[in-house]
Amino acid sequence: MYTKENIIEEIIAIREEIGHEFVEPEIKEIHMKNNELTIIAPDRPEKSIIIGKGGWVVGKLREKLGFKSIHVISYTDILLKEYQLELSVKHIHKLLDEDKIPQNYLDAFNNLYSLLKQKHEASYDNTIIEEYVEKNMENESFENADVLVALSGGVDSSFSTILAKSFGFKVKAVTVDPGTIILPKQFRFNIDNLCNKINVEHEYIETDMSEIINDSLSGKIHPCGRCSKTIHKMLEEKLEEYDYDVMIFGDLLSTGSQSIVIHDDKIRINLPALFRMEKTEVKNIITKYDVKKVKGYGCPLIVQVHKKYPQYRPFSIQRVLRETRAGILEPGEALDLINTI
Repeated sequence: MYTKENIIEEIIAIREEIGHEFVEPEIKEIHMKNNELTIIAPDRPEKSIIIGKGGWVVGKLREKLGFKSIHVISYTDILLKEYQLELSVKHIHKLLDEDKIPQNYLDAFNNLYSLLKQKHEASYDNTIIEEYVEKNMENESFENADVLVALSGGVDSSFSTILAKSFGFKVKAVTVDPGTIILPKQFRFNIDNLCNKINVEHEYIETDMSEIINDSLSGKIHPCGRCSKTIHKMLEEKLEEYDYDVMIFGDLLSTGSQSIVIHDDKIRINLPALFRMEKTEVKNIITKYDVKKVKGYGCPLIVQVHKKYPQYRPFSIQRVLRETRAGILEPGEALDLINTI
């Protein structure tokens, strides 16, 4: 059994061994579970000391102590995450208490609410949702708990599809397909693999976005806003066509009360935002379901726009920075994405 003092001594020794300057790190607390170690540092500078340049310190620490993985989290980030999760818990409780959730969805929403409370009580524990999914993925869906999930083939929408199914929602995944310049083969590969593996129904909706594509390639617009608006409109039409009451998206940023909204008696859930997920947590779950992370930022269309019209790159970088400021992306991950832009 390791103590904070043991681990601090090991970190000091490793930093000296690899030529880092002498610093005695602060550790607020540690948690060990399933051969994984979570180190909670007081703030981000202390977190950086423990991780080391390029992750060398924490990597060597993992090898030396024999843990499967080591997570380093700053306490200041935990406080923000706990607050955002508290807002989510209060909002779901209010919707349930005021009978805003249709009867046929109650069982699935109660499962969602129960897991959300667990996550709030131990927000530092990145294994809670992963363990829940593994335990409940094979459960039967609740009768008439039909939801439409917007599935793009990216990591966030794939996670949303997986988690929705584990709650007992009867998932129908829908993908708007404007062609390979926006939905490349790698994303279709993820979509088909995931839906087959977890046995959810899926539909491609072919659409013509030639105007958006042409305007983008001629430098008139940055495509993401108009593309997203078009996709959302089509998905809302599909929700009406199937007469479902709930739709799920993979948005990470609209945390707290804005992560689940009701409009015209239709419930929209931004599932990763509701659970205040981080990219590393999402990736750990989706890789177990044959979903591969697509390298770089965005679709082939935005890649071409960035190359031809560098003036549009800051708009994409701003999106990355928003997720970084929110604590969803680690600075190193953000830097890698920005370099591809």
